[in-house]
Amino acid sequence: MIRHRRDARRETSTPLIVLAGLPHPIHAAVARTLEENLVPSPRVISQASGTDNRYLYKKQTVTVLMEAVSGYAARQIKAQATIPTPKHILLAYVPATDEEQLFTEFDFFVFPIRLTRLAEYDENGRQYRHDRGTTESYVVPSLQTALVNFVEIKRRLSSLNPKEPLFLPPLNFEVSKIKRMADIYRELRKEARPWGDPLPSIRMTTVTHDQLKKHVPVGAKKDIFSDSRSLLFPHDRSNHGPARELSPNCSHEERKQFMRSSFRFGVPLINGFHHDVQFIGHGLGGERFECSQKGSLQLSSSYANIYPNDFVRPSTK
Repeated sequence: MIRHRRDARRETSTPLIVLAGLPHPIHAAVARTLEENLVPSPRVISQASGTDNRYLYKKQTVTVLMEAVSGYAARQIKAQATIPTPKHILLAYVPATDEEQLFTEFDFFVFPIRLTRLAEYDENGRQYRHDRGTTESYVVPSLQTALVNFVEIKRRLSSLNPKEPLFLPPLNFEVSKIKRMADIYRELRKEARPWGDPLPSIRMTTVTHDQLKKHVPVGAKKDIFSDSRSLLFPHDRSNHGPARELSPNCSHEERKQFMRSSFRFGVPLINGFHHDVQFIGHGLGGERFECSQKGSLQLSSSYANIYPNDFVRPSTK
């Protein structure tokens, strides 16, 4: 059973924590403990996992979580109509064999917090996630520590720094012929790469006004992200694009795309944020892109708008 409060007076100012991997009834008790002990007090959405310690994230479990999280965010965006709320989204989860099932849903729109201790076993062969006392005494300080680390990520993603690689679209920025930005995001998520890694493999190219008139002032030069195909990824500061909203009868896929366009690693993104992807001096010339809605596209337009959820919209020129 999903547990989350419905006090609308708090919804515009509270952070959101998604708690996953705990059994019933412990998950509800731990959710209350987090709301009572973290500062500022968060909204906690939780869903019970089963008793099988290897498989915590069955399809129904993660589907219900996604629906609760996206529904909450959609209500707040509609209410405020300025920036996505809640302030940020953290995913605190117990590691498991099937954890990729969880991340297939939540992708890169949450900041992950791995509750490693709760996947370990005590001397009686019982997994710690089943013990309420151990769980509560571990989860609160774990999130407090994670929040300290998250502050830096939030700072980086809260300003529109054109040199911040964590804004780049996961599927369409090719780091190399065999690696995409999504692979780097997965390494960060799995703690195989530190969050403070400067990502030296992400290339930048210095361009002039003549080369990129819309994005570089006359007489100036600017460093722009450039992938392995020499495609440039300047951020379009006009931030135009489809308004973010969810219809009452939206599909599950629409919920996922809504969240992926609204947040990156738990931090709200400006509505309409996108990159104007293009070559220097010529059109896209049949270059192939991966669109989150239309699949593989071969484009010959002069450039393409690419959004954080990898929605691709070719220019009309």
